[in-house]
Amino acid sequence: MNREDILIEADELASKISDPNLRLFDATVLLTAGGRETGLGRYLAGHIPGAAFLDHGAVSDASVSAMFMLPGEQALGDAIGKLGIGNDNEVVVYSSDQIMWATRIWWVLRYAGHRKVRVLNGGLTSWTGELETAENNFEATRFEINLSPSMIADRQEVLAAIDDGGVCTLNALPYSFYTGEADIPYAKEGHITGSLSLPFEKMMDGAGFKANEDLVQAYSEYASSDRLITYCGGGIAATLNACAALLAGHRNVAVYDGSMSEWLQEGMPTTKGDRP
Repeated sequence: MNREDILIEADELASKISDPNLRLFDATVLLTAGGRETGLGRYLAGHIPGAAFLDHGAVSDASVSAMFMLPGEQALGDAIGKLGIGNDNEVVVYSSDQIMWATRIWWVLRYAGHRKVRVLNGGLTSWTGELETAENNFEATRFEINLSPSMIADRQEVLAAIDDGGVCTLNALPYSFYTGEADIPYAKEGHITGSLSLPFEKMMDGAGFKANEDLVQAYSEYASSDRLITYCGGGIAATLNACAALLAGHRNVAVYDGSMSEWLQEGMPTTKGDRP
C-alpha cells in the first residue's frame, strides 16, 4: 500500500482545509493514571479549523466490557453515517496525543469499506496553522458498509495461530508489557502464547511514522510470514503497527480487535518472559 493511501502531511491538508467534501476529525483519547478519558476538553481548547471531535465510543460496542471492540456490521455502518461520513467524502483523522488513536479510526473505516481516509502524520504537532476553539459537527448522512473481514482477527483465529507457522502474531506494546514486568495489572500476565514482541515505538519518528524503508527494516524479520496479526491491550496501538506493516509492504495484515482485554477475560493462554 502506498504511503499516501494511509498518511497525509500537514502541508497537503492545509491546501484542502476548505474543501466542503472533507471530513476532518480530532480523535484524541488521553491515557491517565486512572485509565483513559476523552480528549474533548483538549479539542475545545484548540483544534485544526473545521475539525469535528470523534469519540471512539461512537464506533465501539458499548455492550461488551473489552475496550473499544467493534460493533456489528449494521451498527457500525449507521454510526459512521451519523458522524457525517459518506462513501464519497474524503476523511482525515488526527490526534493531539499518540497517533495510534487516529490509526484506530483509519483501521475501523477501512474495515468498514471506506477508501478515502488518511491519518495526519505527526498529528496536531505537525500543524503550523492557526487553531480554533468552536465546536464543529457534520450533518448525518448514509454510509454503505462493505466489510473487509480479513482486516480483523478474532480470538479463535489468534488461538489457531499459536500452532500455525504461517501466521505471525505481534505484540505492539512496550517490551515490559510483553515480558510481564510492567506494573499494570493486565500486563503482569505477559503476552499471548506464541506471539512475538514489536513495540509500537519502533515505528515512530517523533510524533509521526518512520520512513517506509525504516519500516521495511523493522518488519524484515517477519517478511516470510503469510499473515501478520497485531495486538495490544485494547486494539489501539495494534492499529499503529498494522498500518506500519502495510507501509512496509505486507498485504495480509489483521488487528486482533479484542487484544489482551478480551484474551484475559476469556482465560486464553499467556506466557511471561522473553520471546520463545
